[in-house]
Amino acid sequence: MEPSMPDIQPLLELAVSDRDITLLKNACVKLDTMIKSCREELDQRLQEKEMKMEELKQIEEARKEIQFKFDLQDQLIGKLETQVPNIRNQKEYVASKKQLEEARKGRGQSEEMLLEMDIKMEELNTILENLAKVITDLESSYHDVADPLIENKEENQTKISEISTNHSDLVDSLPKPIKRFYDKCILNHMHQPICFILEKCCSGCNMMVQPQLVNELMANPSSYKTCPHCSRVLVYQPPVEEESGAA
Repeated sequence: MEPSMPDIQPLLELAVSDRDITLLKNACVKLDTMIKSCREELDQRLQEKEMKMEELKQIEEARKEIQFKFDLQDQLIGKLETQVPNIRNQKEYVASKKQLEEARKGRGQSEEMLLEMDIKMEELNTILENLAKVITDLESSYHDVADPLIENKEENQTKISEISTNHSDLVDSLPKPIKRFYDKCILNHMHQPICFILEKCCSGCNMMVQPQLVNELMANPSSYKTCPHCSRVLVYQPPVEEESGAA
């Protein structure tokens, strides 16, 4: 049996501090999950917008090349249309006429490609316009839901910071054997090395402890015990009695 502690207050205060920090951190994790969930559809739409914009950019770049090719073909056709009727040499005439036909054919293909690209670009611009409206609505809905959650998370983080400010002093105020145990637990990533009996369970590992251990702590709140399951230091905090009587 652990020795009786004449001053259990440092353990109680640290147990409260660790408990509150743990609860607040867990609340922040839950809020993060909720905030992320709120953004799922918005993020999907933003990703879709990014992909469509990239697709539009690629088509615009390809269109510039086709347009350049079309302009060259058009210039060549204009030149040949002027020259061919004036050519007197039969072979040169046939060759130039064939070149003119090929240039016209190439220009027709380029023109068809430009038309297809224009149609696709128009479709993409329409999609992007619709996406912009959807994203605006989703952003508004997101902020309606997420902003209070973000504010709540920031409040929790502020509380964690405030509690943590006094945390080192509380650890230093522990009796040396308990402090050594506490420091070792922290190094081993055990949260809440000192914790309360809660509903007949260790609030650190949530395992039920023997009724005798609970009764001994309740009978002597100025003592501490060791959890038989996880070896945490267990303390008991008597419930605060509410004042009765007429207001």
